Amino acid sequence: MTSAVSEKLQETLFELNRVEEREHKFKEENRAILSAISAMSGASNKIEVFNTLLKVIERYVAFDNALVLTRNKDTEDRYSCLVSTSHEVEKFHWRDGGTFSRCVNGQTVILYAPERVQEFSLLEPIDFESCRSALITGMTVNASESILLLFSSNRGGFDTKAQQVIERFRPLIERTIIDIDYRERLQCLVSVKTQELTASRQRFRDFAKTAGDWFWEINNNLQFTYLSSPSNESLSAEPQAIMGQLNRQPDVKNKLLDLIQVEEPFSEVEWKVYNQGAEQWISLSGRPYYDKRGNCMGFRGTAKDITIRKQRLHELQQARQQAESANAAKSQFLAMMSHEIRTPLNAVMGLLDALQQSPINEEQESWVLQMDKSAQLLLTIINDVLDLSRVESDRFALHPENINPRESVTVVFNQLKEVSSGKDIKLDVEVADNVPKLIYQDGNRFTQILLNLVGNAVKFTETGKVQVFMHAEGNTLKLAVKDTGIGISHNRKKDIFQPFTQADGSITRRYGGTGLGLSICKKLVSMMKGSIDFDSQPGVGTTFYIDIPLIKPLPQEIVHKDKSEESKLKPMNILVAEDSKANQMVVKLMLEKAGHHVVVANNGQEAIDMIDEGKTQFDIILMDMSMPVLCGIEATKQLRAKGCQLPIIALTANAMNEDKEKCLQAGMDDFVTKPIRSVVLRQALQRHVPSDATT
Repeated sequence: MTSAVSEKLQETLFELNRVEEREHKFKEENRAILSAISAMSGASNKIEVFNTLLKVIERYVAFDNALVLTRNKDTEDRYSCLVSTSHEVEKFHWRDGGTFSRCVNGQTVILYAPERVQEFSLLEPIDFESCRSALITGMTVNASESILLLFSSNRGGFDTKAQQVIERFRPLIERTIIDIDYRERLQCLVSVKTQELTASRQRFRDFAKTAGDWFWEINNNLQFTYLSSPSNESLSAEPQAIMGQLNRQPDVKNKLLDLIQVEEPFSEVEWKVYNQGAEQWISLSGRPYYDKRGNCMGFRGTAKDITIRKQRLHELQQARQQAESANAAKSQFLAMMSHEIRTPLNAVMGLLDALQQSPINEEQESWVLQMDKSAQLLLTIINDVLDLSRVESDRFALHPENINPRESVTVVFNQLKEVSSGKDIKLDVEVADNVPKLIYQDGNRFTQILLNLVGNAVKFTETGKVQVFMHAEGNTLKLAVKDTGIGISHNRKKDIFQPFTQADGSITRRYGGTGLGLSICKKLVSMMKGSIDFDSQPGVGTTFYIDIPLIKPLPQEIVHKDKSEESKLKPMNILVAEDSKANQMVVKLMLEKAGHHVVVANNGQEAIDMIDEGKTQFDIILMDMSMPVLCGIEATKQLRAKGCQLPIIALTANAMNEDKEKCLQAGMDDFVTKPIRSVVLRQALQRHVPSDATT
């Protein structure tokens, strides 16, 4: 019994010694932890904090290198090095392969063969010489994950005892890493804020140099408390001298006082001052400033010399007035030219209409057809030249129809035959068999493009030939106009399609021209969804290339020359107010051929008198716009004032949009521009005839 008690006592004493040893060890570890915490609090940077931690750990765990990794788990995939003991391990790249996830969730892991672990797969073979074994722990703080890695160059460099030490030191490690991370972020924030402050200061300096010629500060009594030196060396007077004029100009002073009373920022308050008898303009901008209690102390701002700007503004206003006057004169001139050119052209085209409907032989019909196409082409060109505002604003309008492209070439060649033969130039055309007989395009515009290009080729060629090639390629119609003329130099290629540009300014007097042809061609081709380009060699010749889409023609309709449609209108009594004898003859001829009875008035007053007399009961009135004695606008107004309800259709050579608006506002019912075509006139009559005048 005594032996058993003695043995039990020995066991108890042994256990007590072990407890005392553990207590001593824990006290020593606690003293080390407290010492580390004290040292860390005095550390000046993250390296010192980290080294203090490692000095505590290496008392109990032997290692060669250490590394702290961190990442934001919400935004980052890879870990980045926060701090390390060696550049050798600092360069490693790390990605979570499962082990790191276990560690940040509270585990401490020993790796005896790191090369088999996914996280170490990015390391090179030579890197494993310094990390043959590893001890890893981690923690998560908010969204930040941190990993502590201890490396040993020996296999089995760590054991379970080292693992237990790290587990006991985990709170200190966590606190240290948080501190390191906080310092890192704080240093980054300080660095960013420092850079922003530096940039802000530099920005302010730059703004200060450009915002105004000088800075000023005034109190609530308009007394200057600060006035800087001028930054503009071109100023002809000192700021103090200029500001001294403030009391002598009560209007400006009162304006500034009003702004101060409402305590609102102001900008660009213009102030005219006089310096040595010369007028000078100053622009003031400012805003209120306050004391700590929120009381307004005055205004601060900038002052700028705007004399040159005011002078330029005055010059621009004068230039604008001159441009507006010139534009008004141009519009007036174009309106007059439109009227003067369309009036004789009306007679030409009207008589051509009459000839087409007359009994003529086949050869004469081809002549008339050629004349008609030429007249239409002339009308198109006149419209483009006269309506410059439409040309300048790209407001062309295409009117596609079924056309034969071969006929367009024939029309152009017939137009230029006389000129080309007089210069010993041969005109030649080659049209491939695959070119359709009909395409859907604007015939007049298509012909205009060819006329401009072939006309230019003839104009700039003295001898040789001008050739037109045409073939189809897929869904594209390809044209080429080739000449043996003077050519175009390479440095003029970029300007050749600009308005009012000649290939060579020095030859303008010799060859003439407005320089609009190629510009109009390019715009028309672009509207057709095509392209235009050219190759040229000075002294050899030029070839222009055009590609436009091939659009299938619409199903053809058989159009009878007015006869089927004329039968729809019963004979009517029509009053025509027109001062031109030629146009009287044309309109009367068109209407009488359609079976109508026509009475002609030479001006608006005669038309009113005929309506008042009532000798003839008219069904409709055709009214010219510009006539002597009384114009069509005033005549229409007077007729409407008298209660006249007859349809009134304007027949006028004034083709501008504003002319149409004037006619409609005066009370007219429709607007037909000259040259008048019989089909257009018939359509206008059909729109306004009384219900009992149709069959």
